[in-house]
Amino acid sequence: MKYAFILFCAVIYSLNSQSVNAQQNIVGTGGTAIGSGGSVSYSIGQLDYMTASGSGESASQGIQQVFKVSFNLKAYIQGYYEGSGLMKSVLANQGQVNGLTDSDTLTIELHLPNPPYAMAHSYSGILKTDGTITCAFTNANEGLQYYVVVKHRNSLETWSAAPITLLANTNYDFTTNANKAFGNNQFEVEPNVWAFYSGDINTDENIDLLDLAIVENDISNFQFGYLATDINGDGNVDLLDSTPVEVNATNFVFSLHP
Repeated sequence: MKYAFILFCAVIYSLNSQSVNAQQNIVGTGGTAIGSGGSVSYSIGQLDYMTASGSGESASQGIQQVFKVSFNLKAYIQGYYEGSGLMKSVLANQGQVNGLTDSDTLTIELHLPNPPYAMAHSYSGILKTDGTITCAFTNANEGLQYYVVVKHRNSLETWSAAPITLLANTNYDFTTNANKAFGNNQFEVEPNVWAFYSGDINTDENIDLLDLAIVENDISNFQFGYLATDINGDGNVDLLDSTPVEVNATNFVFSLHP
């Protein structure tokens, strides 16, 4: 059975117990269409084509606007930090086609504030040498609270100290105090400047001898290029890279989160 709808309608539909929710903060007016094959609730005023389908049924729907929340994050990585608020141009050093203001890639996730703290949204992008990155979370809900979780290829997974309220344009700065991270879990790279711990090469949320062994193996093999074992981001894996990992392993550094 097919349902036709007026252009510029966005749909929250239910077909055979399957549902999709429209962006909650830009819904206009609407109603409900009911037939023998199922029911469809709809709202007017959003802008993107969608198609709903279920077992034996389908509905082509108006248009629903793709809504984006801008999130501005600031963070430093221990091994990459050079001083005076700047990190190395790691990607360029490691032979990637990136500018000198690009440091490395990051993944930023928004997790729900209650157990089991499921991931709701994710964004991957380039962290600049000044520690800034701007994320665009598609169809994230304004007014809701999320933990901010940052993941990097050789740093410890780090969570925000508490859930933050997401606005249309939100800022969060990890660098100003250790307590901006859950459990104060950051390294002071210079007085009153804080960074994520470097050295979790195998991304098991713990910096230990397993990570050090991976670094030492690449040192022995004279490795260079785009490698997580290049802890200081100079493009070469050598003895300078083993020191931060060894110190953090000795201090039993591991990821802290709820």
